[in-house]
Amino acid sequence: MTSTSQREPEVWRGGAALPSLDRFRREAGCRSVVLVVDAAVAANGYGARVEEAVDGVDVLVQVLPPGEPSVASVDAAAAPARALDQPLVVGVGGGSAVDTAKQVAIVLGGSAGIGHYVLARHPITGRRPIVAIPTTSGTGAEVTRTCVLTEADGRKVWTWGHELLPDLVVLDPEATATMPPAVTAMTGLDAFVHALEAVTGQRRDERPPEPALTALGLVGQHLPHAVADGRDLDARAGMQEAAFLAGTAIDGCGTGMAHAIGHALGTLHHVPHGAAVAIGLEAALDWNVEGAAEVFEPVAAVLGVGVAEVPDRYRQLWTECRLPPAVAALPPAKLEPAPIAAAMVAEENLPMYVNGCRPADDQQREQLAARTVAVWQELRRDEP
Repeated sequence: MTSTSQREPEVWRGGAALPSLDRFRREAGCRSVVLVVDAAVAANGYGARVEEAVDGVDVLVQVLPPGEPSVASVDAAAAPARALDQPLVVGVGGGSAVDTAKQVAIVLGGSAGIGHYVLARHPITGRRPIVAIPTTSGTGAEVTRTCVLTEADGRKVWTWGHELLPDLVVLDPEATATMPPAVTAMTGLDAFVHALEAVTGQRRDERPPEPALTALGLVGQHLPHAVADGRDLDARAGMQEAAFLAGTAIDGCGTGMAHAIGHALGTLHHVPHGAAVAIGLEAALDWNVEGAAEVFEPVAAVLGVGVAEVPDRYRQLWTECRLPPAVAALPPAKLEPAPIAAAMVAEENLPMYVNGCRPADDQQREQLAARTVAVWQELRRDEP
């Protein structure tokens, strides 16, 4: 395998890629497989297809509990895998499953649990080879060096390292075909937010803008169709490519204010990540454009609108992909501005906050938190 700090993942696209997975296992020198899948993937049969592709070696299937990864769930998935002989770690599912698999790989490569590596407080000491097979199109976890998880107190934190970048990514549109419309909408908007924040944030010059701008165009073109017809494999493939490109962009340029808000909502109220960052962008976008209009010019060109109309085009995309009813169906939560404002600048969220395209003072941060509550209430008309 190549050095983890000097490489990009190999990418296989299309339905014909999956049968070749065992060849990759052999070439990687792995004698067994840890298959990390979320419950939906296990239930819809796609996980079994992946298992069949590596038939003939020991395969440990770890079906994940609902929700985003936690320190406890990552360690629990890794513990029985320590008995395997030189395993390949394969993550199949949404961002939670892929992030879990990536973190299992570094736990298996060292002697400590995943909590040892939170917030990059200790260097990663080893890893097992990683394959990522995303079944949602949003997080870009298949191509980033960052993973998200929660600690026992509910705080949403992260791990980071070159070692967390997968060795192989399989983009099979069939893997996303059974994704429900609400999940399609929320994860797809996550890809949009990633691309927009990568190309407008303070670190925007650290990667060429073309991948992020291409991702924005792909989301606008394909997401409404993928939501309307889950079996539209052209739309599914377009969204997979959008998520991949947006993930590549944020891996170099980071995210911004929408993610600082979104992670605050995730920590405080367990709002699903895609919905949380979509709400965060709606709360911050008018303010961002008003104070940093020039950085939105490439975005506006891709969306086919003037800079001042970028927020309206984003709201139109909300409607086209049916986000409001998806958010309205989420469990109730009583949002308050002060805790959100505080969480936006917590240690784990500060890198996103300061990378936003427009710096915010304390008063503006409080205004953004209040706007976040207002957006939530607009979407959840049954809640005060």
